[in-house]
Amino acid sequence: MIITFVFAVSIAHAELPLSAGLKLYEAYVDNLFQTSTPNSDYVTLMNLDTSYNINPTTSVTYSFDVNLFKEYPDLHNQFHYLSVDHEKTISDERGVIYFGGRLGLRDNDAEYDYYDYRAVGAYSSLKYYLMQTVLAQIEYKTEYENHHNYRDISSFENYGSIQLSKFFNTKTTLQARLETGRRDYVNLDSNVTSLTGSLKVAQSLTDLTGIQLQYNWHHAPKSFPSLFYLQDDSYHIEDPDDEYSYSGTQWQLTLKHYAPWNLMLKGTFIRENRLYNISTIDTERNDTSTIISLEIEKKLSSKNAYLSGASLHAEFLHKSTNSNDPYYQSSTNIITIGTGISF
Repeated sequence: MIITFVFAVSIAHAELPLSAGLKLYEAYVDNLFQTSTPNSDYVTLMNLDTSYNINPTTSVTYSFDVNLFKEYPDLHNQFHYLSVDHEKTISDERGVIYFGGRLGLRDNDAEYDYYDYRAVGAYSSLKYYLMQTVLAQIEYKTEYENHHNYRDISSFENYGSIQLSKFFNTKTTLQARLETGRRDYVNLDSNVTSLTGSLKVAQSLTDLTGIQLQYNWHHAPKSFPSLFYLQDDSYHIEDPDDEYSYSGTQWQLTLKHYAPWNLMLKGTFIRENRLYNISTIDTERNDTSTIISLEIEKKLSSKNAYLSGASLHAEFLHKSTNSNDPYYQSSTNIITIGTGISF
């Protein structure tokens, strides 16, 4: 942590095309596994993003995330990513093409080392103004993920999306998005697919206040389960947020306001339903969740170079889940406090 901070601070005074952002959060979770038998924990989360501009259109980025658990240290994990990104304007600057490549890895403690992977991928995307008030975005990316400790879930994934945004003089934005993905498990000769659609409307109520309503529809056919149970029944790989493991819908309402004293206030309400592909009970697991979050962030104003890009952040999140599987009938509260600084 100290070495990371010293490195980030040194960038602030170096005459190099470098930038960095460091975030450090402490969180208390009263139901870490979101089940009917709550287990609480304190979690430390740290993120560092650094970028070096080779030239005005090409950059190299390195980022890592570290998550540390006080009561359940076996859950410690870290992610590292190194990427090269390039952009090129086209059609008299009406459009921009982006493309690049990425290397990544995840490491866990020995108890959960089947989550460990090494990844390599590439992407390409296009942003293009069809009209002055209509923006189209197309993206494609592919990635190979090698789980060297549990090769059955090593996979090759392809993902594509298209998005249209319409801007109105009333400070209203309408957005429609469609995305699809396919994951092929190279050692199982099996695959899973997903299709997601979303509609979003955003409206500025005042110069400092905005509201946004979004509807998401998600479908993952039951061609093959994306939850893998190991031969040892004492534990299993389980990722309920894997987009290939469930189908469902979600409504999200967000209100954001910029207040005096450099304060940002944000409230979010989410209502979602998920029907999982496999379950531990006789029928498919069906969850309906309500999520409420309140956030406040203050940017620090200072002539000091060390503090000019600093901010303080606090968030309270509550999630309640009704499930036909009694084990997942749960209520969860998360309190997060942290700070960030950018150079």
